[in-house]
Amino acid sequence: MTINWAQAVQLTSLLLATHSSGYGLCSDRIALHNTLLLSDRDTITRQWFRAWDFGRKYGPVVVTGSGLGFLGAALLDGVDSPGFSLNISAAVSMGLVVFYTVFYVFPLNDKLLAAHPRLISQKKSDDASQTTDEIRNLAAAWKIADLKRTLLSTVAAVAGLIAACKQ
Repeated sequence: MTINWAQAVQLTSLLLATHSSGYGLCSDRIALHNTLLLSDRDTITRQWFRAWDFGRKYGPVVVTGSGLGFLGAALLDGVDSPGFSLNISAAVSMGLVVFYTVFYVFPLNDKLLAAHPRLISQKKSDDASQTTDEIRNLAAAWKIADLKRTLLSTVAAVAGLIAACKQ
């Protein structure tokens, strides 16, 4: 029995891309959505931090792995393969996740990470509403940015699925 490495790489990449997409949709629509409804700024910051802390470890592996995998599958199958352009599209879509994350989401992360010490220092004062609103607005902006990354992952997953079905 001979292993078709192009297909194995493609299916692994498809699994990673769909997992990335599903994780993003669930965290945005369930966990962070409910967190933003809270009035406790400490909990909002803590919950966002949990999502960020997990994502900073999980995201690079999944996004880079699936993007390179789709590219590898396209190259292994060859230009004449029926799924070549779809695998390339999936790889480009995952590559866009990287660029969007670095140039748009990382600055939001930095602002949210910087807001927590200010929040702690203002705990002693009576008027911390500005910090609370700032954190809620930043977390909401991060949620929207994360949804856009999730949509790019979903595009990659759909393109990869169609490419796999064309084999």
